[in-house]
Amino acid sequence: MIGAVIIVGVVAGVVALGAVLAWAVARRDLPGTPEAVGTQSAQGLPAGPVGPGEVRSLRFDQALRGYRMEQVDGTLERLALELTERDAEIARLRGEEGPPTIDDDRGSDAAHR
Repeated sequence: MIGAVIIVGVVAGVVALGAVLAWAVARRDLPGTPEAVGTQSAQGLPAGPVGPGEVRSLRFDQALRGYRMEQVDGTLERLALELTERDAEIARLRGEEGPPTIDDDRGSDAAHR
């Protein structure tokens, strides 16, 4: 009976030691090994002006109930800023007064509902 307890204790110790060593190796940068791959395969919009082709080819990672919210929110915020800048530039070139800007409190969303 005591022999079985000793064997179980030794096996548990070896497993614990292996887990600690695996964790230590995983935390260390090893030369010649590539960066870890994440679970998110979506790529954001490229830097600079965004054209229709980039928007049409944009894809988001799927989550449990749809898409990853942080990816969609970030992209929508970027597109809203880009459209605001373009509208202001068009108005400036036409010599018009600039269009209303997007409010941070998202008050303009209530008008669309």
